[in-house]
Amino acid sequence: MMDPVQAMLAAGVIPTDGLPPTSRYVSVGTATRGIDPNTLVYYRRRLVPAAERHPLLRHLRLTEGDRRDLIAHGQLGDAALWWRLADAADVLDPRDIEGPPGRWIRITLAADSAVDTEAAIGDA
Repeated sequence: MMDPVQAMLAAGVIPTDGLPPTSRYVSVGTATRGIDPNTLVYYRRRLVPAAERHPLLRHLRLTEGDRRDLIAHGQLGDAALWWRLADAADVLDPRDIEGPPGRWIRITLAADSAVDTEAAIGDA
């Protein structure tokens, strides 16, 4: 007998595209593995573009107490976009973008952005 949740997913009753548009996994798609009733749906691997592919908006000098979520909220308008800071900094551990004070980090657009960076920067 199939798991009731899996049956609802298969029938389309439960939406499977529930990622917010700011998610780093929204564009990677899904894949499946296994055979019914043990089929597993998972998000494909996300390959992070090289840091230089992210259009630069500005540099930010870190101060004491800066956190990646607060920086993302203040600079990008959404705390959930902290992962973009990590991508642009080319770090493996996202905590590395939080310090030390005085260090400069890059504030960028997403690597696949087709936005005019001059217009995006504005008066910043």
